[in-house]
Amino acid sequence: MGKPSLLPLLDERLPLTEEKVAEAARLAGVPLAQAWGVVRYYPRYRGLPQGRLLVDDPVARARGFALLREKADGTYPPLGLEALAPSYLRFTPEGRFVEWEGRLVPFAEFRLPFALGHGERLLPPEPVESLAQYRSLGGLKALEALQKGHLTPEALFQAVEEAGLLGRGGAAFPTHIKMRAVARGEPPRYLVVNADESEPGNFKDRFLLEHHPFLVLEGALLAAWAIGAERAYLYVREEFEAAIRGLEKAIGELEEAGLAPVPLEVFRSGGLYICGEETALLESMEGRRAEPRLKPPFPVERGLWGRPTLVQNVETLANLPLILREGPAAWRAREPKLFSISGDVERPGLYELPLGTPLGEALRRAGGEPEALQAVLLGGAAGVFTRDWAFPLRYRERLPLGAGALVAFGEGVDLWEVLLGLAHFFQEESCGKCFPCPLGTAVQVEMVKRRERNPSLVADLAATLKGSLCGLGQSAFWAYQSLLEVEGAA
Repeated sequence: MGKPSLLPLLDERLPLTEEKVAEAARLAGVPLAQAWGVVRYYPRYRGLPQGRLLVDDPVARARGFALLREKADGTYPPLGLEALAPSYLRFTPEGRFVEWEGRLVPFAEFRLPFALGHGERLLPPEPVESLAQYRSLGGLKALEALQKGHLTPEALFQAVEEAGLLGRGGAAFPTHIKMRAVARGEPPRYLVVNADESEPGNFKDRFLLEHHPFLVLEGALLAAWAIGAERAYLYVREEFEAAIRGLEKAIGELEEAGLAPVPLEVFRSGGLYICGEETALLESMEGRRAEPRLKPPFPVERGLWGRPTLVQNVETLANLPLILREGPAAWRAREPKLFSISGDVERPGLYELPLGTPLGEALRRAGGEPEALQAVLLGGAAGVFTRDWAFPLRYRERLPLGAGALVAFGEGVDLWEVLLGLAHFFQEESCGKCFPCPLGTAVQVEMVKRRERNPSLVADLAATLKGSLCGLGQSAFWAYQSLLEVEGAA
C-alpha cells in the first residue's frame, strides 16, 4: 500500500483512547479530525453492543420476530447466517461468539457448516485446509502454467472473454473488460478482492473463504499477475474472523511454496454494508469514511491511492482457475453460479446451479415447494419479491439476480414484517453522503410501518431514491415496489 492505512493502525490499538487515536493519525499522516471521523463512523471503533443479540435477517423476520427479539438484549445486522436462522450472538468483554448447538463458539473459530454446500466445481468435496489438499483436487495447475511460462496475460484475458464471465457481486459487468482496462493503466496497479459480503440473504462468499480459500487465492493471483498488479488485497468483512485466519494461513503456504507471484494481504473491512460498494471500499482502505465516490473516474482508472485498480468479487475470481482448467467453451456450456437459498425450504444451503436454472427448480433442489410459497425475495435487500417460478436465474433479465440470494417465504409469513426489516436495514446502513438516500430510507420506514399501499406515494419514494449517489439508495425501494406487485397478482 502506498502509505500506512488508518484502519489497521486503529485495529492494532484497540481499545482506543484519545492518545492512541492521535498516534494512529500521526502514523497514517492524516488530520486528527479525519481520524476521529473514522472512529465515530465504523462500528468496532465507536463501540459494539453487548449481551445477547438477535441477527436481524429476513429469515428471522419471518419466524416471529417480536418473540425472538424478546429473548435478546439487542439486534445485529445480517451476518451470512440465514441458512441457520434464527441465530443469536453473544458480545462480551471477552469477545464475540455465535450461539451454536448449545455452546458459544468464538467468531475466530466459527465457520458455516460444510454440509450446507451442494456443488461439484466451485465447491469442494471436503473442506480444503492445506495446499497439498488443494493440489490433490486438481488445483494450482493455472498458477504452475504461469510459472512455467505457458500462460500469458492476453491468453487469460482471452479465455475470460470467450467464457463470457460476468461479475458475481451483483453488477454483472464483463470481467475481461475491467481486467484489460486496468492492465492498460500506468503502474503501480492494484487488485482488491471484494469479500465484504453484507447483503441480507447471501453467504456464498463467506462459504468459499471458509472452506475453499486456495481456489479464491489462485483466482486472485492469476488476475493480479495478468493486470501487472503491485499487490493484491483481500478486503474481508471483519466479522468473518475464521475466514481471515484461514486466508492468512493459506497465503503463508502459497508464499512458502513460491506460488505467489504477487504479494497478498488481508485487509479487514470497515464493517458496514456500504463498504461493499467498490469506491466506498477504496475510501475505507485509504483511511476515510466509507462513502461512495463520484464516477467517473472509475476504479479501473483511478482506484486505490489514485492508481488503476481491479475490484472483483470473491466468486468471480474463483471461476478463473475453472475456466482455464475446463476451457472457456466447456465452462460456458455449464456456467456455474452459487445461490444462497434460505427460508421456508427443507434444506437451506449454498447450491451450485447452472446459470439460467428456473427459480422453481432451484427451490425444489433445496426441498422447497414453490406452489406452497407466498413469494421469494430474489437478490437480497437490494432485490425483489416474486412468484415467477419460471423465471430463469441469470443476469440481464427483467428481475435483478444480484449476488444470488433466494429467501423463500411460506404461507402465514407476514411479508410486511420482512419488508420492515429491509427498510430498517437500508436506513441504518445509509452513509448519509447524498441527500436522497437518508431522506428516502427514513420515509420508507414510516411508510412500511403504516403499510402504505398508495401507488402514487410509493412512486414519489422511488423517484427520490433513484437520485441517490450509489446503488444502496437507488435499489432501496425495489423490495417495497415488488411486494405491492406480488400482492396485486395474488
